[in-house]
Amino acid sequence: MGCRISSVVPVSKWTEEKVPSPTLKVAPQYIIEAPRPKTTPAAIHISTSKPKPPENTVHQPVKEEPPPPPEANPYDRQRTGSVATIIMENRPPNKVYYSTTFGSHVYKHRSSGRPFTIDTTRARSNRAVVAMCAERIGIEEVSETHDDKRPCDIYWHSVVYPDMNRVVSHPYSRVNKFPGMTELARKISLTHSIHSMQRLFPQEYEFYPKSWFLPAHLKEFEAFGSKQANQQRWYIVKPDEGAQGTGIYLVNHPSQLKDPLQRQLVQEYVADPLLMNDGLKFDFRVYGVIRSINPLSIYVAREGMARFCTEKYSRPNASNFENLYAHLTNYSLNKANDRYVHSTSLHDQIKGSKRLLSTVFHQLESRGLRTKKLWHDIKMILVKTVLAMLPEILLHYEHHFIDKPGPQCFQIIGFDVMIRENGEPILLEVNAAPSLTIDHQLISSADEPLYEETPLKVRSIVDEVIKVPLIRDTLLLVLNLMDQEYSSARESAIHSTTSSQLPDHTQDDLDTWRAKKKPHLSEIFPNRYGAHSFHLLFLDKAVYLFMQFVHLRASINISLGGLKQFVKKCNLTPVISSREIDLKAAEINFYLTGDQSKLGQGLPFHGFLKFLFYVSEKKFPKEPTLLAKMQKLNQFCDASLRHYGVRSARLRRAEVPTTDDDGPVELYMLPLRMRGKRRSRSSASTLPPKPRSDRNNNSNNNNNGLPRIEL
Repeated sequence: MGCRISSVVPVSKWTEEKVPSPTLKVAPQYIIEAPRPKTTPAAIHISTSKPKPPENTVHQPVKEEPPPPPEANPYDRQRTGSVATIIMENRPPNKVYYSTTFGSHVYKHRSSGRPFTIDTTRARSNRAVVAMCAERIGIEEVSETHDDKRPCDIYWHSVVYPDMNRVVSHPYSRVNKFPGMTELARKISLTHSIHSMQRLFPQEYEFYPKSWFLPAHLKEFEAFGSKQANQQRWYIVKPDEGAQGTGIYLVNHPSQLKDPLQRQLVQEYVADPLLMNDGLKFDFRVYGVIRSINPLSIYVAREGMARFCTEKYSRPNASNFENLYAHLTNYSLNKANDRYVHSTSLHDQIKGSKRLLSTVFHQLESRGLRTKKLWHDIKMILVKTVLAMLPEILLHYEHHFIDKPGPQCFQIIGFDVMIRENGEPILLEVNAAPSLTIDHQLISSADEPLYEETPLKVRSIVDEVIKVPLIRDTLLLVLNLMDQEYSSARESAIHSTTSSQLPDHTQDDLDTWRAKKKPHLSEIFPNRYGAHSFHLLFLDKAVYLFMQFVHLRASINISLGGLKQFVKKCNLTPVISSREIDLKAAEINFYLTGDQSKLGQGLPFHGFLKFLFYVSEKKFPKEPTLLAKMQKLNQFCDASLRHYGVRSARLRRAEVPTTDDDGPVELYMLPLRMRGKRRSRSSASTLPPKPRSDRNNNSNNNNNGLPRIEL
């Protein structure tokens, strides 16, 4: 039976019962009208009509009257609680509280008074939902060909277009893509990033399965597979550029590879997934938002998606390993199965093939799983994964915008996480462009034909509950309107509560009500988990060392000549000879690409990093760990470069306190791109001393102001 999201009203307006506090505050709450009589399916139409603002009121939420109660409703008593609580109590919700819109503001620029603007011309399939969310908060939608030549505040693109520099021309505009992110999130590139961090911080990056990149690691995989042949281990084979589950298959021996020379990733298969009572394998799609890299800021959405297989799971064996409906959770694969369950209401989603993360968390908690710890561990996976990808994000940004200040990039990213039987989360993949659509196509079955020949697109209630607040809060976040939006929503709700609905409630009740109006996005770096992960920013030193010897205007790879200049300028010639550099560079190139002929293109950052690992082990063999050896090498190279007037410390991250000495800190990974930030005395220690007058510190600088050794 269908259901409809109703208008937004305070909790107290609907019920006199006290709302129970959810055990895990992950999901927002929703208001849903009671089920209506079954009707013929119809195509979804996303309304973009702007609510009328209240008269004689400036920047106040629009208060909408509650809809009339449904007729002949057997559940006429108002029910309250979180979505998961209502579902687990097996009672159909009359009203579930929906907090994605508290009202409608029309936000404007303080200086000019004009409304914020967004260009969705290139958003493709996401255009409708992005436009709807933008209009709900008063952002004006414009096109590339609009008469007003002023740049837009936000550009929403489906991919990184080649002419991004021309389209997004103003440094204060925001665009929802980082250059190079699609390539960096691919399976092999992600594996290289995480593998580098695993070598430096082995205990911090145990959340990623053991992996081999073919064809370069074919011999290693064959050796490992032969040793483990008696243990019945299984491996999952994924094409590097594959998406939506295409081309994936399982093997239990290297001899079963279909094409060993194809560019692909092989991983240990997680054969012990946590299962629900229905016996179906599932994973979580958790949404993160990289708000910016200057300053570095990472957020996570409080609600995510649980994706279920459509066949019951059993450990892979010779008879079932080809049944991908039991082993892969991809929506694009499972939707073709007759057993796929589309949810038409939040009540139905408890048994659907797509479920709310918060619903599954509540079910897991009822079975004794420590969901608070699980959610903490998942958020740490997000932080650590982004920090592993960060060096190349920085390099791609500098390469793409080297001739100009560059816009303020942000991006929504999907993280696919699976839970083992012991409650340990495992990162499976990263999706740089997760689907943000909130509808799906009806697929007819053999005994139930569609009403029309063309498949109809109907609303997906689960997608809507997850993605509408995600997009809306992302827009508020990048425009720096989050605090203003939610503080005004709290004030409006508290005012209505205290004035008419809850006259006898105490201050504690009001504090509880304030806490319920939380943003859908919460910051996890630097201000939440920064203290746990600051040490993982170690690779920024290697990034800025790399930038000294690469022609960043032309390429993000370091040439063989640049590698030799690095050895020479850093006084490492006694450690490694020119001939050895040639041999090691060729070995690293094949390890990363599987192609001996690509050495002429130079080594990417992680190739340079592997070279640093090799040199540090030769230079400082007595140090106990690779991390200690790299720390020594960084200090040695920094001291050597000072002889040439290059103070690479100038390029390292700057930490700028935002309040006081003990308060939050903004981390600028590219200090030379800091816009008007005044460094306080407390952060002065992070800045290098002024160069001596007898040295020309800019003699080796490039046109972008980045110190670099001329080759």
